[in-house]
Amino acid sequence: MHPAFASIRFGPFASAYHSEAMTPELKEALGAFLEKELLPQVERPFDSTSGALVAAYDGDRYCGPNSAVRNIYKFECVFHRSSGDDTIDVELVFRAETSAFSTRSGKPLYLWTAARRERHEAEGRRIQDLCGCIAKHEDVEAVCPLCSAVLRVHDSPSLFDVSCPNRCFKYNYHRDAADGQLLHGHFFRKEPGDV
Repeated sequence: MHPAFASIRFGPFASAYHSEAMTPELKEALGAFLEKELLPQVERPFDSTSGALVAAYDGDRYCGPNSAVRNIYKFECVFHRSSGDDTIDVELVFRAETSAFSTRSGKPLYLWTAARRERHEAEGRRIQDLCGCIAKHEDVEAVCPLCSAVLRVHDSPSLFDVSCPNRCFKYNYHRDAADGQLLHGHFFRKEPGDV
């Protein structure tokens, strides 16, 4: 296993199945997966790492021979540095027949680097600012700040809704009919790493 992942803690596990599953082959498969899929995303040198692999469904009742969930694991890892940590928290599936790991979602691993986190927060502020300008009826171009698509805008006395047709975000708030103030609602964004 690559030195960056030598600090990974395996378990503790409540089930005998998971304790016995932590073979050198499984650990080697995890190391190969992380070295190929995660390590290239680290953008800057780091001081140390920490992490853990634990069973997502840890208990003997989840570990029968026909279980669909016994080989699902929660994996977390942090690349520590004084200027900001890189983090990942994801569910992985181990396929014993191929001795290989993959993400449970089927999407590639996505490491939250300091730069990605800063960019994500800046994009969120741009979306919030744009929606605020649209709600105040300021003269702004209603295009998505992420993909440049023309936004869908619904602006009525009881509802304010701005959404990207490419599903980059959805900003949906109920209004007070008396004074037009936004009361409660939702702000959804596309998950990082989605295309």
